[in-house]
Amino acid sequence: MAERSAGRPRDPEADNAILTAAFELFLERGLDGTSIEQVARRASVTRATVYRRFATKEELLFSVIELPREVAALDPERILVAPPEETIKGWAALMSTPSSVQLLRRIVGASADNFELMKRYWELFIAPRRAALKELLRPGFPPGTDLGLVLDMVGGALFYHSLTNPAQSTAAELETYLKSLLRHTGYQP
Repeated sequence: MAERSAGRPRDPEADNAILTAAFELFLERGLDGTSIEQVARRASVTRATVYRRFATKEELLFSVIELPREVAALDPERILVAPPEETIKGWAALMSTPSSVQLLRRIVGASADNFELMKRYWELFIAPRRAALKELLRPGFPPGTDLGLVLDMVGGALFYHSLTNPAQSTAAELETYLKSLLRHTGYQP
Protein backbone atom coordinates (compact mmCIF):
# COMPACT_ATOMS: atom_id res chain seq x y z
CA MET A 1 0.00 0.00 0.00
CA ALA A 2 1.38 3.40 -0.97
CA GLU A 3 1.97 5.96 1.78
CA ARG A 4 -0.24 8.99 1.74
CA SER A 5 1.32 12.38 2.02
CA ALA A 6 0.42 14.68 4.89
CA GLY A 7 -1.29 17.05 2.49
CA ARG A 8 -0.44 19.39 -0.29
CA PRO A 9 3.13 20.64 -0.30
CA ARG A 10 3.51 24.18 0.98
CA ASP A 11 3.55 26.86 -1.66
CA PRO A 12 6.86 28.78 -1.44
CA GLU A 13 5.21 31.80 -3.09
CA ALA A 14 2.59 31.90 -0.32
CA ASP A 15 5.32 31.52 2.32
CA ASN A 16 7.26 34.42 0.81
CA ALA A 17 4.13 36.58 0.45
CA ILE A 18 3.19 35.97 4.11
CA LEU A 19 6.67 36.78 5.42
CA THR A 20 6.98 39.87 3.23
CA ALA A 21 3.53 41.14 4.24
CA ALA A 22 4.24 40.50 7.93
CA PHE A 23 7.64 42.23 7.70
CA GLU A 24 6.07 45.31 6.12
CA LEU A 25 3.19 45.43 8.60
CA PHE A 26 5.41 44.92 11.65
CA LEU A 27 7.58 47.81 10.45
CA GLU A 28 4.57 50.04 9.78
CA ARG A 29 2.39 49.17 12.78
CA GLY A 30 4.40 47.18 15.29
CA LEU A 31 3.44 43.84 16.77
CA ASP A 32 0.35 45.06 18.61
CA GLY A 33 -0.88 47.01 15.58
CA THR A 34 -0.60 44.04 13.23
CA SER A 35 -3.14 41.25 12.99
CA ILE A 36 -3.05 37.90 11.21
CA GLU A 37 -6.05 39.11 9.21
CA GLN A 38 -4.04 42.10 7.93
CA VAL A 39 -1.09 39.88 7.06
CA ALA A 40 -3.37 37.48 5.17
CA ARG A 41 -5.05 40.31 3.29
CA ARG A 42 -1.76 41.93 2.27
CA ALA A 43 -0.29 38.55 1.26
CA SER A 44 -3.46 37.69 -0.71
CA VAL A 45 -3.95 34.44 1.19
CA THR A 46 -6.52 33.25 3.70
CA ARG A 47 -6.10 33.50 7.47
CA ALA A 48 -6.10 29.70 7.54
CA THR A 49 -3.09 29.69 5.23
CA VAL A 50 -1.20 31.94 7.64
CA TYR A 51 -2.25 29.90 10.69
CA ARG A 52 -1.20 26.64 9.05
CA ARG A 53 2.33 28.03 8.93
CA PHE A 54 2.42 30.13 12.11
CA ALA A 55 0.39 29.28 15.22
CA THR A 56 0.75 32.78 16.68
CA LYS A 57 1.60 36.29 15.63
CA GLU A 58 4.76 36.10 17.75
CA GLU A 59 5.87 32.95 15.91
CA LEU A 60 5.40 34.82 12.64
CA LEU A 61 7.47 37.73 14.00
CA PHE A 62 10.37 35.41 14.84
CA SER A 63 10.34 34.06 11.30
CA VAL A 64 10.31 37.63 10.00
CA ILE A 65 13.39 38.51 12.09
CA GLU A 66 15.41 36.06 9.99
CA LEU A 67 14.10 37.56 6.73
CA PRO A 68 16.67 40.29 5.95
CA ARG A 69 19.36 38.73 3.82
CA GLU A 70 22.03 40.34 6.00
CA VAL A 71 21.05 37.99 8.83
CA ALA A 72 22.46 35.02 6.88
CA ALA A 73 26.00 36.23 7.60
CA LEU A 74 25.18 36.02 11.29
CA ASP A 75 24.04 32.42 11.37
CA PRO A 76 25.71 30.93 14.48
CA GLU A 77 27.18 27.99 12.54
CA ARG A 78 28.62 30.36 9.95
CA ILE A 79 30.08 32.63 12.67
CA LEU A 80 32.03 29.67 14.05
CA VAL A 81 33.83 29.03 10.76
CA ALA A 82 34.01 32.51 9.22
CA PRO A 83 36.88 34.91 9.75
CA PRO A 84 36.08 37.56 12.39
CA GLU A 85 36.25 40.23 9.68
CA GLU A 86 33.29 38.63 7.86
CA THR A 87 31.18 38.58 11.02
CA ILE A 88 31.98 42.22 11.76
CA LYS A 89 30.93 43.11 8.20
CA GLY A 90 27.73 41.09 8.69
CA TRP A 91 26.75 42.97 11.85
CA ALA A 92 27.56 46.29 10.23
CA ALA A 93 25.48 45.43 7.15
CA LEU A 94 22.53 44.32 9.26
CA MET A 95 22.57 47.33 11.57
CA SER A 96 22.96 49.78 8.67
CA THR A 97 19.73 48.56 7.04
CA PRO A 98 16.86 50.91 7.97
CA SER A 99 14.28 48.12 7.97
CA SER A 100 16.39 45.97 10.33
CA VAL A 101 16.86 48.87 12.73
CA GLN A 102 13.14 49.70 12.58
CA LEU A 103 12.22 46.06 13.28
CA LEU A 104 14.60 46.01 16.26
CA ARG A 105 13.00 49.22 17.55
CA ARG A 106 9.60 47.56 17.21
CA ILE A 107 10.73 44.47 19.12
CA VAL A 108 12.31 46.51 21.92
CA GLY A 109 9.22 48.74 22.11
CA ALA A 110 6.80 45.81 22.20
CA SER A 111 8.83 44.06 24.89
CA ALA A 112 7.99 46.84 27.36
CA ASP A 113 4.47 45.41 27.55
CA ASN A 114 5.36 41.83 26.61
CA PHE A 115 8.60 40.72 28.24
CA GLU A 116 8.01 37.16 27.06
CA LEU A 117 8.60 38.53 23.55
CA MET A 118 12.06 39.81 24.53
CA LYS A 119 12.81 36.59 26.38
CA ARG A 120 11.97 34.55 23.29
CA TYR A 121 13.93 36.96 21.03
CA TRP A 122 16.90 36.44 23.34
CA GLU A 123 16.57 32.64 23.26
CA LEU A 124 16.01 32.32 19.52
CA PHE A 125 18.16 35.07 18.08
CA ILE A 126 20.61 36.60 20.53
CA ALA A 127 21.82 33.71 22.74
CA PRO A 128 22.96 31.40 19.90
CA ARG A 129 24.85 34.25 18.26
CA ARG A 130 26.45 35.31 21.56
CA ALA A 131 27.72 31.78 22.12
CA ALA A 132 29.23 31.69 18.62
CA LEU A 133 30.72 35.18 18.99
CA LYS A 134 32.43 34.19 22.25
CA GLU A 135 34.16 31.33 20.46
CA LEU A 136 35.04 33.52 17.48
CA LEU A 137 36.54 36.33 19.58
CA ARG A 138 38.17 34.22 22.33
CA PRO A 139 41.59 34.00 20.58
CA GLY A 140 41.81 37.80 20.38
CA PHE A 141 41.54 38.35 24.15
CA PRO A 142 43.83 37.47 27.03
CA PRO A 143 42.88 34.39 29.05
CA GLY A 144 40.37 35.17 31.79
CA THR A 145 38.61 37.93 29.83
CA ASP A 146 34.89 37.92 30.57
CA LEU A 147 33.66 37.63 26.98
CA GLY A 148 30.03 37.93 28.07
CA LEU A 149 30.83 41.35 29.51
CA VAL A 150 32.75 42.31 26.35
CA LEU A 151 29.77 41.31 24.19
CA ASP A 152 27.42 43.27 26.46
CA MET A 153 29.58 46.37 26.08
CA VAL A 154 30.08 46.05 22.32
CA GLY A 155 26.50 44.94 21.59
CA GLY A 156 25.03 47.57 23.90
CA ALA A 157 27.09 50.31 22.28
CA LEU A 158 26.17 49.11 18.78
CA PHE A 159 22.45 48.89 19.59
CA TYR A 160 22.50 52.28 21.34
CA HIS A 161 24.33 53.85 18.40
CA SER A 162 21.99 52.30 15.83
CA LEU A 163 18.71 52.79 17.69
CA THR A 164 19.20 56.35 18.95
CA ASN A 165 21.26 57.98 16.21
CA PRO A 166 18.94 60.16 14.11
CA ALA A 167 21.16 59.70 11.05
CA GLN A 168 21.36 56.16 9.67
CA SER A 169 24.97 54.96 9.62
CA THR A 170 26.36 53.26 6.55
CA ALA A 171 27.74 49.73 6.70
CA ALA A 172 31.28 51.10 6.34
CA GLU A 173 30.76 53.56 9.23
CA LEU A 174 29.37 50.82 11.46
CA GLU A 175 32.20 48.48 10.54
CA THR A 176 34.72 51.13 11.61
CA TYR A 177 32.70 51.74 14.79
CA LEU A 178 32.60 48.01 15.64
CA LYS A 179 36.33 47.60 15.08
CA SER A 180 36.99 50.60 17.33
CA LEU A 181 34.71 49.20 20.04
CA LEU A 182 36.49 45.85 19.93
CA ARG A 183 39.92 47.50 19.97
CA HIS A 184 38.91 49.57 23.05
CA THR A 185 37.87 46.41 24.90
CA GLY A 186 41.33 44.92 24.32
CA TYR A 187 40.63 42.77 21.28
CA GLN A 188 43.69 42.02 19.16
CA PRO A 189 42.93 40.03 16.01
